Amino acid sequence: MFTQLQIINLLRNELPVVAGADCAAVSAHTFNSIHSSIHYLSACTKNAMEHRHFRAAGSCFGLAEKVYREGDAMVKLLIENVFVYANVWTKTRNAPSPLPADIVPDVLYKIHLKQLNDSGC
Repeated sequence: MFTQLQIINLLRNELPVVAGADCAAVSAHTFNSIHSSIHYLSACTKNAMEHRHFRAAGSCFGLAEKVYREGDAMVKLLIENVFVYANVWTKTRNAPSPLPADIVPDVLYKIHLKQLNDSGC
């Protein structure tokens, strides 16, 4: 299990490479906390989806899955509530529907379905 600091460092190192030019603008506060790091991951994924950069989006989803699987309880909650609940892949304006099936990892999609079922939608 990774600590929150290890996950922040992982995102700091891998996210700009994964997302490419879509996430080039990184503010000084982006990686100050696990919260801001997960928000940035979510924003990069949404940006990649809006611009139909599915390879970059798939890499972002893969990174989110890795963080979810390896993170502690706080990290898991942040992925569930910020990354998944924010419906990165369903609130994207320009993304074609349906989303290519191989982009969203099963574990994240199951969390999404659970949230829908628990909400009564």
